[in-house]
Amino acid sequence: MTFEVIGLHFSADSSEAHPLRGVYDPQFIRDYAVAHEAAGFDRVLVGQTATWPDPLTTAAHVAAVTRTLKFMVAHRPGFIAPTMAARMFATLDRVSEGRAGVHIITGASDVETQADGDFLTKDQRYCRSREYVEILRRMWSSEVPFDHAGEWYRFNGAFSLVKPVQQQIPIFWAGNSTAAVEMGSQVCDVYAIGPAPLAETRATIERFKAEAALHGRNPEVSMSMRVIVSDTEEAAWQKAERLLDTVMSHLAAGAQIGRDKGADDPGTLALRRQAAMGERLDERLWTGMTQATQGRLHATALVGTPDQVADQLVRYHAAGVDRFLLNGFYTIEDVRLFGEGLVPVLRRKIGRERCDGGSG
Repeated sequence: MTFEVIGLHFSADSSEAHPLRGVYDPQFIRDYAVAHEAAGFDRVLVGQTATWPDPLTTAAHVAAVTRTLKFMVAHRPGFIAPTMAARMFATLDRVSEGRAGVHIITGASDVETQADGDFLTKDQRYCRSREYVEILRRMWSSEVPFDHAGEWYRFNGAFSLVKPVQQQIPIFWAGNSTAAVEMGSQVCDVYAIGPAPLAETRATIERFKAEAALHGRNPEVSMSMRVIVSDTEEAAWQKAERLLDTVMSHLAAGAQIGRDKGADDPGTLALRRQAAMGERLDERLWTGMTQATQGRLHATALVGTPDQVADQLVRYHAAGVDRFLLNGFYTIEDVRLFGEGLVPVLRRKIGRERCDGGSG
């Protein structure tokens, strides 16, 4: 299995710690990408919403200013024909010499998808996404033109002259609904989940793996986790409390901060349920900001020293998590901080776990 440390890339300097600074800043994109590469991250996710700048263009910029950093582009099926999207991603993989990945974002929120003119139900969108991924893969591998007549797409003579450097560009997939699990288990390479207590995470992975096994598959798992680290545990918790005070001050002043997913987003509802369980779960999973913002800011975080946070991530790894998408609250400052302590400590501990016969 592949172990990766992944970052979350933005198109401008923005976080819960400070108001949005511009919408699209090419210099920040460059500096942020270079910082991730220097800090030892393997890959970054270039996100997408109904209002954000185009992630494919941003990914091309990231590829141009880095040498080894891989990336995955958040991509919503339904707005570009899968045949065209396959050629776009194959071209990007060529430009980056084999560093591309695709994160399928089916769209859990009807409000967001309708903003781009998609009025299908969530279950319909997941069914469409499965067929979309199947077409992508066939476009990347087929040596001859082919016809297709499916539930959502129909075309004749589809073909791509350009092929990826990778045999198949990796497909990441997210979603915890029944349709998301059923469809994703059939086509994805990596199943992406959000922050949760260890027991809940283990149950989520077991559910997805059982569904995938019905199709003879065993996708890997990636977990997103916010992180707050400092030299001592006391200093880390103080940092978390100061951050919360800052965020609440910004919100009271009406500032635009963070990435509000909206009240109807399933991730928001899940985080609110977690926050209702307590402010500190599994010793260092902090829900304080989630409680204070009613889940609208996805800010549940691990808090502690680099060694303590790494130990908790190793427990998640033992439960079946292969990749960690780690994101702080201070953009470049946090990426550099993680590179100095957390990332090398985590790699060392994961390597030791593997040598000792742990899972993964």
